[in-house]
Amino acid sequence: MKDYYGILGVNRDSSSDEIKKAYRKLSKQYHPDVNPDGEDKFKEIAEAYDILSNPDKKQKYDNPSMFGGGNMGFEDFLSQMGFNTNPFGGGRKKAAPEKIIKLDITPFDSYKSANKEITYRREMACNTCNGSGGDRVTCTVCQGAGVRMRQFGQPPFQQILQETCGHCKGKGFTLTRGCIDCGSLGTKGEYKTMTITLQHGLDDGEYYRIEQGGDYHNGVYGNLLIKIHMTANDNWEKIGDDFFYTNYMSYSDLLKESCEIPHPDGTLSVRYPELFDSSKPMRVRGKGFRRERIGDLYIKNIVKFKKDEIKVD
Repeated sequence: MKDYYGILGVNRDSSSDEIKKAYRKLSKQYHPDVNPDGEDKFKEIAEAYDILSNPDKKQKYDNPSMFGGGNMGFEDFLSQMGFNTNPFGGGRKKAAPEKIIKLDITPFDSYKSANKEITYRREMACNTCNGSGGDRVTCTVCQGAGVRMRQFGQPPFQQILQETCGHCKGKGFTLTRGCIDCGSLGTKGEYKTMTITLQHGLDDGEYYRIEQGGDYHNGVYGNLLIKIHMTANDNWEKIGDDFFYTNYMSYSDLLKESCEIPHPDGTLSVRYPELFDSSKPMRVRGKGFRRERIGDLYIKNIVKFKKDEIKVD
């Protein structure tokens, strides 16, 4: 198994901000547009960040086996399964799962801290039955847990088997009379629209968490996670805190002394260097994103023209 912490150069107890900062630094250093030999390393860095920046993926990575490699206690295992109490001791409180939706943004959206309107479907508690689905009776077999946990042996040779309660089919209760309005589900779907203001410099793979903005489940509302997906926008890219612009040039553009770049702060006139080398991007300091540091603007010049545009005297 790959050491994602080692790849990013962070500790296992590093915060999400520290992980994000390490990713930005390394992604800039090894991005193929800046480092032609860094493609494989860049992919490895991106893979590590994808795992460690996602709470669910990180938890699974930190606990690769069912029992956490022998380091996870029984209560911790139950907590990871979604229980806040030990089913053997009676009683259960299962948290609602988090709802994840994707939000597409452009580098310009991130730079300008744009307002984005989001419409998504969520399950709301039925008003008629208050989310119960009808008249409930707690299952006497599993004591409302929905599952039966069986523990065998002693640490470190301990086994835990979980079985769905056959009496209540995993619900933890049975209905004596179902709700007609929601079909005994306890929830009714609705579409919700909200507007969020993006943070300047927001990056691909980052999350917004909206408390209780998710689905209704087991008497509580789960959180809503909005995952940011960066898309291409008019030749612009965002890499860490730096801006990258692809400047497509015609034959006549080669004869000019400068190019016009449609930067979100206003059009920039950038002078071509004396030695024009399209294999190296032009750099404009301080025209990138402003977060942990002030990023730069890199202009990648790509020449495209038809041969008949060349006039030979």
